[in-house]
Amino acid sequence: METGKKKPGRKQGNRSGRQQAKNTGSNNQAANQATGNPDNVPVTRKRGRPAGSKNKTVRKDHNINANSGNGDNAHMIKYAMAFSELPAIDVNNPVQVKQRVIDMFNINAAFDIKPSVASLAMAFHVDRVTLFNWLTGKTETVKNKESFNAIKNAYSQINLLYETYMNTGKINPIAAIFLMKNNMGYKDTTDYIITANQDNNIGLTDIVNRSGLLTDE
Repeated sequence: METGKKKPGRKQGNRSGRQQAKNTGSNNQAANQATGNPDNVPVTRKRGRPAGSKNKTVRKDHNINANSGNGDNAHMIKYAMAFSELPAIDVNNPVQVKQRVIDMFNINAAFDIKPSVASLAMAFHVDRVTLFNWLTGKTETVKNKESFNAIKNAYSQINLLYETYMNTGKINPIAAIFLMKNNMGYKDTTDYIITANQDNNIGLTDIVNRSGLLTDE
């Protein structure tokens, strides 16, 4: 058995380790020079995002360009915002009311969206129920007759448009029926009115005889 023989591979392993450290030092020195690190502070690489991942940083800029969206939702939102941007008016001033009705139809035409009772109400910055109260006289907000007629005429025009949409197949029939029942007072039911007999002198015998429950048998 041979003794004093050095183990193979130790010297070669040490040489490889020293060479790797030398290469690492060269890489660090090059990195320090590239990044302007005069003190040769060891550069530690941080773990980055996986390859192919997208930057998910949330923008905090609230100055969003209103023309950036071209989808249906963006189109509808801009349509609703157009009504919100209309200035308030005096509903008892017929000149302002007539112009507001024109503004409402112009907005719908510009966005190519069918006008509705909700859009008419929104043009005056009220809800649909308040608009109905104006038209039915439940509230006396609109006291000027000319202003009242202008609003009522716009309501009737929307009614006419929805009947035209249905007759020409420009709107879903189910949606049209729902809207016209809720907004225009349309009904497709038959009401039966039953009143009691006004003859108060009728007796029990007469009731039984009329019912045909008794027979001669």
